[in-house]
Amino acid sequence: MDGLISVVSAYSQYRWRDFGDVVGVFYPYVYLLARNAFLTQGKRALEAAQMLGMSRPRAFFAVALPMARPWLIAGVTLALMETLADFGTVSIFNFDTFTTAIYKSWFSLFNLTAASQLASLLVLLVLLMLGLERWGRGARRYHGRIVARERIILTPSQGRWATVACTLVLLFAFLIPMAQLLVWCAEVWREDFDSRYPGFILRSIGISLLAALIVTVLALLMVYVQRRYPAKITSALVRIATVGYAVPGTVLAVGVFIPIAWLDNQLLPIAHALGFTTFQILKGSVAVMLLALAARFMAVGFQPIDSAMQRISRNQEDAARTLGVSERGLLWRLHLPLLQGGVLTAVLMVFVDVMKEMPITLMTRPFGWDTLAVRVFEMTSEGMWQNAALPSLLIVISGLLPVILLVRKSESE
Repeated sequence: MDGLISVVSAYSQYRWRDFGDVVGVFYPYVYLLARNAFLTQGKRALEAAQMLGMSRPRAFFAVALPMARPWLIAGVTLALMETLADFGTVSIFNFDTFTTAIYKSWFSLFNLTAASQLASLLVLLVLLMLGLERWGRGARRYHGRIVARERIILTPSQGRWATVACTLVLLFAFLIPMAQLLVWCAEVWREDFDSRYPGFILRSIGISLLAALIVTVLALLMVYVQRRYPAKITSALVRIATVGYAVPGTVLAVGVFIPIAWLDNQLLPIAHALGFTTFQILKGSVAVMLLALAARFMAVGFQPIDSAMQRISRNQEDAARTLGVSERGLLWRLHLPLLQGGVLTAVLMVFVDVMKEMPITLMTRPFGWDTLAVRVFEMTSEGMWQNAALPSLLIVISGLLPVILLVRKSESE
């Protein structure tokens, strides 16, 4: 209880500088999902509301915004869980939260019991919030007919205000931080850039792509099973599978590493009996790192696909069955084509998240298997901020390219 009170007290003293950092980092979580929600609505519902006497702003708040609720709640939930589990930002600004308390209990005080209790409280808090959202949603459904997207033409005055709003977001969330990184990078890149960096980049992109594909496939299967078998036990298992996003990466890495180490000890006698001279089989492998990353970011892949699935009505499934589509064929011939936007969003968000993930990679990677995020941690932990600018800039560029490609693809469809 004392820990919870201290965390609430700390949040009440949140400085604007820390608030700006969190908003800038987590803004894309809500934006990407909200963008997908409004793009799939079309203009027909708004036009129908206007025919009934509503103005365009009133129609937006009365029709379009409620229809986008699953996407908006999913984005807010992801941002909230990421904030609860964030360690890097709050530790740099010396800001006490659950994650810093868990880290200090585990690695400074060596009190595993206290760290486990704090982590359990954090998980229960997120489960409670997810349960309240599901309860509030009730039996409402948010599917609708997906039509060709038509742009709404703004008046000159509206266009100016929209441009100012978008420019401010771009300025504070991207241009100013990028300018600082470029200044620092220009000072140190000649002496800092060496033959190690191609390896950093390839390993970062490779592990991010693998994790994104694994998480997206598993999330798609979870969404489909939940749709086919909408029982309470199914919903409970899905919630448990997606709660890892609220657990700090350090705790999750240790939680995965302990059973893997036990399994390694059981397999070593068999390996030695077969003539293999090895000291470990699974520990320190890329497979274990992917397992921990999948558990950590399953919610990131699940939320966009689950929100997109709600756009598909039961009537569409019944119509497909009457046309001879089998139960297994529904996934390939109906669901996947209509879930394409949600799947692309899931791949994008998991890829970007894994690119910048540090604790799990640091604690579970093979020996000498450094990534850009690990390099940033090594430099910042030594107070070498200028030297951390180059890998940070490469992370931004590597994450920005797939964003541009996927956005262009979604606009062309």
